[in-house]
Amino acid sequence: MIYAPEKFEFPKVPFVFIRHGETGANRAGIIAGSSEPPLNETGRAQASAIAPLMAQGTWQSVYVSPQDRARKTAQLALPDYTAHVLDGLRERHWGDLEGRPVGELCPRFETPPNGEGFDAMCQRVSFAMQQALAEVSDELTVIVAHSGVARCILYMTGFEADGPRVPNATPILFRPTKTGWEYDYLTETMIKEISA
Repeated sequence: MIYAPEKFEFPKVPFVFIRHGETGANRAGIIAGSSEPPLNETGRAQASAIAPLMAQGTWQSVYVSPQDRARKTAQLALPDYTAHVLDGLRERHWGDLEGRPVGELCPRFETPPNGEGFDAMCQRVSFAMQQALAEVSDELTVIVAHSGVARCILYMTGFEADGPRVPNATPILFRPTKTGWEYDYLTETMIKEISA
């Protein structure tokens, strides 16, 4: 199968993406996927640490994966907001590879045994993002999800799907440009620019 990011529908509006805080599986280098490892102490501290930055913005909506590690991150990072759950933002199901060391991951575009293909994941993430970004206003939407969701978003906005994982609990601002997309770690200055 030929994979092409342009075949996915992706709204061209700016948004902020946050990967959940660290879990024990992240720390141990274990494939978590559809399983439910909770945030560890570090992960809870990471999510709480970005709350002052996120409190400087006025966000339109917060959308979150149904998985506990993402929902808890949203609660700690954005305590004044009600997060709306979107099932399409859940992590990739790695099938028989779940619980195995990260070094045993199959290539990105191969489907793991009894698992979910990258193409299928991107289709559901695309649909979820269309739902999350349907309302356009001067205030941006925040997405709290997973590393795999970030890879789909990067891929669908024209970037490399196989690069390093995005850091835990680090807000990233995605913005459309005249020629495509750009992204960078969210800063106070960016929030002021957005709010101006």
